Amino acid sequence: ALQAAATVFERAGAVPWLALVSETPAGEGPGPVGGGEEATPALSALTEAELRLARLVSAGASNQEAAAKLYLSVKTVEARLTRIYQKLDVRSRAQLATALRP
Repeated sequence: ALQAAATVFERAGAVPWLALVSETPAGEGPGPVGGGEEATPALSALTEAELRLARLVSAGASNQEAAAKLYLSVKTVEARLTRIYQKLDVRSRAQLATALRP
């Protein structure tokens, strides 16, 4: 099913959306997560979409900036951040940045 969706997205010129719809938990997909790094056990609870958002926010992006970059609404970013904070047991962006460090 995902392969069929990939073909449709490619034909429509919406390749960025293909990455956003992938909800495979980080660390369960083929190969290393993100930019060639291995996921830590805590990060493996995050989906690929959550991990992308967490990395953007920990790098200093505001909710509005992250929403624009990921083609999401600000409300979606807020909801995902809430889930990310719960999964990683953090309460702030600073703690999130620390949790993402190798």
